[in-house]
Amino acid sequence: MYMKLSLYDALQHPEQIIETMKDADIATLTLVLTYITSDLSYLEKIKPYVKGAFDYAVNVPEDISLEIRSNLTKELLKITNKDNKLNKFNPIENKYLDQLMSVGVGTKVAKEYIPMMEEELNFDDLSARDHFIDNIKKHKNKPKVIIVGSGLCGILAGIKLSKANIPFTIIEKNGSIGGTWYENNYPGCGVDTPNHVYAYSFEPSFEWKEFYSKRDSIYKYLQNCVNKFDLTKHIKFNTTVESIKYDESLKIWKSAIINKGNKTILESNIVISAVGQLNKPSFPDISGIEAFNKPLIHTAKWEKNYNFKNKVIALIGTGASGMQVAPELAKITKKLLIFQRTPHWIIANPNYHRKLSKGKKWVLENIPYYARWYRLQLFWGFCDGIHESLCKDPNWHFPERSINHTNERFRINMIKHIESLIGNNKELLDKVIPDYPPYGKRMLMDNNWFKMLKKENVNLITDKINYINQNSIITNNNSYNIDAIVTATGFNAGKMIWPIEVLGKNGTNLNDYWEDDNPRAHIGITVPNFPNFFMMYGPNTNLAHGGSIVFQGECQIRYILGCINLLLEKNYNNMDCKTESYIKYNTKLDEQHAQMVWTHNKVDSWYRNKAGRVTTNSPWRLVDYWNFTKEPKESDYIFT
Repeated sequence: MYMKLSLYDALQHPEQIIETMKDADIATLTLVLTYITSDLSYLEKIKPYVKGAFDYAVNVPEDISLEIRSNLTKELLKITNKDNKLNKFNPIENKYLDQLMSVGVGTKVAKEYIPMMEEELNFDDLSARDHFIDNIKKHKNKPKVIIVGSGLCGILAGIKLSKANIPFTIIEKNGSIGGTWYENNYPGCGVDTPNHVYAYSFEPSFEWKEFYSKRDSIYKYLQNCVNKFDLTKHIKFNTTVESIKYDESLKIWKSAIINKGNKTILESNIVISAVGQLNKPSFPDISGIEAFNKPLIHTAKWEKNYNFKNKVIALIGTGASGMQVAPELAKITKKLLIFQRTPHWIIANPNYHRKLSKGKKWVLENIPYYARWYRLQLFWGFCDGIHESLCKDPNWHFPERSINHTNERFRINMIKHIESLIGNNKELLDKVIPDYPPYGKRMLMDNNWFKMLKKENVNLITDKINYINQNSIITNNNSYNIDAIVTATGFNAGKMIWPIEVLGKNGTNLNDYWEDDNPRAHIGITVPNFPNFFMMYGPNTNLAHGGSIVFQGECQIRYILGCINLLLEKNYNNMDCKTESYIKYNTKLDEQHAQMVWTHNKVDSWYRNKAGRVTTNSPWRLVDYWNFTKEPKESDYIFT
């Protein structure tokens, strides 16, 4: 049963609220009940029935579930006032949070997570990561900041700088905010991480209609954030950044921007690059592709006016965007020819196509603490909870196909899923089962991919493409006449910040410093010889196995605010990362990557540069990166 009532009013109808809570996750409701009552016995009641962090891994008997829902209703009735606020009560002590979380995700969560959980749960203050802001606001002479990009991280930076009363300007090349979520609007485009972790911690949304939202919902969310925090007045749209140069005599940055052909120089004390990794489309390097005289469409530059109906379409690329766009194209094309270089591991997720029930939406919005616990469960299930499975076991018996026991279990389960849908079609099975370990490349959510491959108008082609001529694709074994090519071939993620020319101290060119395709940064944020130049979603901060770039972004802007706070407190103009700190961090990072699945000898992906070094991904657990970025260490920087 779904109610449109506020919490207080709903509590006056206990039978209805108990019924409505049937749509919620019983494990999450139990965490809420335990938190507000300090009664750990509730955890023991559900513990045997919780096998994972997601609702489909929980099977609590109805009598226990009813008891939990009924008792939670009674407890909320005691402490909820007519203003829908909670009266003072004694919540469980923080030292027990690991016990709650362990039951909530079905596995042991270490006590080292408690500080991060306190902040992420953030019961009393949705701005727990803003602890530098109040101090920054006390200072009169604040630095001027240029933010490059108004995507997810650029918007986040703008919100936080605005709260700190720091003057800033956002430079945006497009005519709208959104970055990746503005540029990518191909059919089927959406997140492959749950919505509720793909939102700012301080700005939860209760408007999501699905567990995994499509592009338009994400874009609308970002627009709402820009409007709510009044950021539009700070943004220069349709403006490109040509260069960013450090003036050593003045100790400022000079950014050359171009709008409608007119070049202007903007001066700032600080530059924050929020261009990210997924902003420069990568086209396949295939002989003759430039001779193709029919539509050549990249998923990141979609042609809305092209009519795909009853056409023969070639799709090159079977990664994340290919997984999303292919089933949509298969619905309308005469023939869809999918050219696959290597198969991806694809996981069955019962929630991927599910809509959020009205009851669950009501609970998320109205039941105190529910949304925060739910978000933390998702973080565990999609990131730190699977981190061990990404680490190589040196004593593992089958190192060519998997890297440890859990990784092998994932492999077996995914093969079972594939076989259940493909059946005994050995030719197709051989094409779709990867020979490298799970998580070696981005794990994809099954968007009815295998069902689509069995359609009569779909052909999966694994022959190497030799060349392309004016109207055909030619492989080793065949020639395919086509009406258009769709490339779902991703981005030039390794060429970060390019083509913007960034010149630091002594004219040091950032692209040269990075040897063109070998970007590095201290904690993914700062680089020696580039004082007061900060990056968000920079080198080695991508979460390839799950998690949320929003979490990474919030950690990074907290660190940047900590740096600004240091400058103001110490009365310095600039801070420059020490080379030894930079080298030490990246040495440690590369050593960790050597133990991770992304450096497996059978894995060839965009995560690695020409030399094989992983430049995009973070090898750390969320709790590690949270600790790295909690506050900057003065000893890592030279202040002037």
